[in-house]
Amino acid sequence: MKAYLGIDGGGTRTRSLLVSEAGDILGRAVAGPSNVQQLSMEALKGNLQGLLDQTFDELPEDIEYIACCFGLAGAASAENKDEIREVLANLTPVPLELPILTSDAHIALIGALANRPGLLLIAGTGSICLGRDTAGRTHRTGGWGPAYDDLGSGSWIGQQAMMAAFQESDGRRPAGPWQRTVLQRFRCDSMEALLSKVKTGEINNPQIAALAPVVIQLAQAGVKAADEILERAVQELVRVVAVTRRKANLEEGPVVLVGGLLENSDVFRDRLLAEFKASMPELKIQQSLMTPIVGAVVVACKSSADALPQGLEQALRAELVGSSS
Repeated sequence: MKAYLGIDGGGTRTRSLLVSEAGDILGRAVAGPSNVQQLSMEALKGNLQGLLDQTFDELPEDIEYIACCFGLAGAASAENKDEIREVLANLTPVPLELPILTSDAHIALIGALANRPGLLLIAGTGSICLGRDTAGRTHRTGGWGPAYDDLGSGSWIGQQAMMAAFQESDGRRPAGPWQRTVLQRFRCDSMEALLSKVKTGEINNPQIAALAPVVIQLAQAGVKAADEILERAVQELVRVVAVTRRKANLEEGPVVLVGGLLENSDVFRDRLLAEFKASMPELKIQQSLMTPIVGAVVVACKSSADALPQGLEQALRAELVGSSS
């Protein structure tokens, strides 16, 4: 019996879905981050091994091989792809085809648009916009990582909060909620202690991104500086969509919006939708046709030159329904 493994790995968490060719769900699990740009190979291997140990906990003995797709954050621009693939190939307990290594954004694009032309904006821990044109070519804007890009993302918003806290602490910003809020959030008694935790990695990028809901709350409470951060975040996200739209030559879209920042905050999503309506009213916003993890399973199946079995297709459709309920 064949099986297909999809992995959806982001900067905050990683999910797996193992499905047989008959459409039976053989395993699934959730683990920590798997951004290949932010983790050491040892940490990446450990997180993925723990994830797959859970996924394969009750693996049937009649599995002949597994075709798999790992959609991992940062993989598109990783320089050590061969090293990563070698690690991935040694994680499964049965023979498998050469693992497909791609980005989490790519599997999200495959899932969201079901391989049709359109645009996908991802705004979660990071941010990126991908477009698929009528010839099937993929176009990318943004997503170069939190150090130099990911504008408008959760990590970018969190970084603005951190900057405001440091500036407030030394008098470059008028007294306000930033220093108190950030110190309380990270359980630090001084800015020096906060800086030390950042330098040692005790406070990491996903934790900084988790400040985004705090900034949204401050904006709702009337803090002008917080509202300005959100306004710039919205403008940056609109800009990456506009640029990708031009690259892909897509006048009307459609555009799918995904990512924790957009899915977990109606306030932020509504602000973004209002800006789209004002600046690009012709764009059509639509729901994802499939989830990223389902997109990864589809890539795994297609990469093995297998036609999508009817039972598997029905299971994947059911998985989409279950994920949205």
